Amino acid sequence: MNDQCAPYRAKLKAEPFASIVPDRRPVVKVHAGIGLAKLAVGYEEFKGARGGEIYGRTADGWELLYRVESGTQFEDLPWRKEETT
Repeated sequence: MNDQCAPYRAKLKAEPFASIVPDRRPVVKVHAGIGLAKLAVGYEEFKGARGGEIYGRTADGWELLYRVESGTQFEDLPWRKEETT
C-alpha cells in the first residue's frame, strides 16, 4: 500500500485530514474530520476495506495516521484496535 500511495502524497492540501485511496477517483481527497477520512478508506461488509492511507495535518506538513491494506476486515482496522485497548 505504501508504494501505491507514494506518488499521490504531493497532492495533499491544507484541510485537517486527507485520504489516499489508489482504487478511488479522485485518488486524493481532503476531509474536515477524521471520521470522514476513515469512511473514505472504506469498509465494505463483505469485501473489507478498500485500502489506503489517512493523514493528519501538522505544523510541519502531513503525518501518516493510518495505513490500511486492501481487504482488511472491520475488526482489524487500526482505529478499531485502538478503541478496544
